[in-house]
Amino acid sequence: MELLTVVTIIMILSGMVIGVSSYVNRKSAIDKARTQMETFNMKITEYQTDAGFLPETTERDIEAQSGLIIYRMLYCDGVGADGIAGTADDGALDGRPDEGLVPYWADLDPNTNPRNLIDKKGTPLPVAVVDPWGNAWRFRNERGGPDQENPDFDLWSLGPDGKNGTADDIRNW
Repeated sequence: MELLTVVTIIMILSGMVIGVSSYVNRKSAIDKARTQMETFNMKITEYQTDAGFLPETTERDIEAQSGLIIYRMLYCDGVGADGIAGTADDGALDGRPDEGLVPYWADLDPNTNPRNLIDKKGTPLPVAVVDPWGNAWRFRNERGGPDQENPDFDLWSLGPDGKNGTADDIRNW
C-alpha cells in the first residue's frame, strides 16, 4: 500500500514537471521569435536605407517566397551587380554573399547556420528564413496596398500553430 502511494506521488509530480517544461519551451520559442523579429526589422530597415527601397511583393510571394526574399536582402546572395534584391539582375543563389557585398546579418550564412534561421529543405542552398517553429517568416511590401499594415513593410511569424491570421501570430504591427 505504501509503495502504491509513493508511485502515485511520483506520477503526479512527473506530470506536473512535464506540463511546466512544455509551457517554458513554448514561452522560450515565442521570446526567440520576438527577438528575431526585432533584429529582422532593424536589418531590413538598414537594407532599405542603403538600397533606397524594398523589394515589392505579391500575395504569391508572401506565401511562397517571403523567407527567400528576406534571405536575399539580408545575406546579399543572388542580388546581382546592383546589390539590390528584387531587381531584374537578381541571379542564382550560391550560399555566399555576392562579390563586394557585406551581409546585413551574418547569422544567415546557410553554410554554418549558427542560429538555425535557414531551412534548406534538403537542398544545398537556402529555401527560406524560418522562425523557431520551422515556418518561413512572412514579408510583405505592397507599397501601400490594402492588406499592408505598416507604411514600409509587414513582417510576421505564423507562431506556434503555423497558421496565418491567428491570435498567436507574431507581427511587427
